Amino acid sequence: MQTIEKLINLAQHKNQIDIKRDEAKYMNHEWLLQSIIDEVNEVREEIQTHNTAHLEDELSDILWSWMILVEKLKHKKYIESHEAIFERALKKYEERILPLQGNSNDYLIWKAVKAKQKEELKAEKNQRNRI
Repeated sequence: MQTIEKLINLAQHKNQIDIKRDEAKYMNHEWLLQSIIDEVNEVREEIQTHNTAHLEDELSDILWSWMILVEKLKHKKYIESHEAIFERALKKYEERILPLQGNSNDYLIWKAVKAKQKEELKAEKNQRNRI
């Protein structure tokens, strides 16, 4: 089993514990979003100190908080899965990055692809709203 799969499983397990405990704070996605913001600030501090171990630890806290947030949003039926997000990210950034050539045209390419993707998201939203 890959590391990311193990993390997803661990996040699912943690979510089940939170559901069982039924503590409002841990079920609140706003609290988790703030937690991510707090962790980002800690990453900023560790970058300045050039401390690899602490920096990696703080980055792992962002990842963990994100994993738990996804579990909460799945539980509330706002999203489907971690995998759906990974697939969406891969598609999005393959479409944006692969056409780039490393020259001055890149900005126009990025802008055009992003505009196309924005229209696709709008169409997807409209399609889902009709269902």
